[in-house]
Amino acid sequence: MDITVPPEVGELAKQKEKYLHTAAVLDSGASGGSESSIAKTFAAEAVNRVVDRAVQVCGALGVSGDVLLSRYLREVRPFRIYDGPSEVHRWAIGRRAISQRRRAIESGEQPRWQREKETTS
Repeated sequence: MDITVPPEVGELAKQKEKYLHTAAVLDSGASGGSESSIAKTFAAEAVNRVVDRAVQVCGALGVSGDVLLSRYLREVRPFRIYDGPSEVHRWAIGRRAISQRRRAIESGEQPRWQREKETTS
């Protein structure tokens, strides 16, 4: 019997890595604004996808009041709103990435992907 692992399980494992990376950045004394925004947004979206998929699997029973899943559906929606909506975090992440790239160009620094490419070649 072939058992396929749902992609949501992998998403949650990636989220744990993101949180550990964010914690390491904050522990090092750096601001970690981008990392925490990325971790918050990714976690909120992942938990919503997992619960939504579970509701879809259960069909109409998934949203009835008789099943605990309907409570989860109500409880995970605010994760996308707490500490600012996910859309606001995406805008902040984009602004930070653009400003970091702009500073790198002004200082004549190579992009990180080019430096990594040269070291692996």
